[in-house]
Amino acid sequence: MAKGRGKALLFIAILGLICAAIVVLAAYAAELRIDNNKMIADNTLIQNEIDTLEIKIKSANNIEHIEAVATEQLGMIYADENGCRYLSEEDAPVGSLAMVIKENAYN
Repeated sequence: MAKGRGKALLFIAILGLICAAIVVLAAYAAELRIDNNKMIADNTLIQNEIDTLEIKIKSANNIEHIEAVATEQLGMIYADENGCRYLSEEDAPVGSLAMVIKENAYN
């Protein structure tokens, strides 16, 4: 009888250890899930920030935006015919610049 009781106690002890191990592993798995969910949330925030920055870059590279910044904030103006300056008189084209370019393109 004592032998059977010892086996039963051993079986209960082993069963208790297995149950405790299952509880510990379940708690560890829950902790990993929490960490994973935090990382997913952080990644979502970072991805949203990246998307926002990409939109800002695209809008800043827009030619209309560049033109508006150049004319409004920097005070730049469009050049007229008299706005061209040459290093020497020999470099200056005779006649209009467009005509010289046109002649050189077709000759």
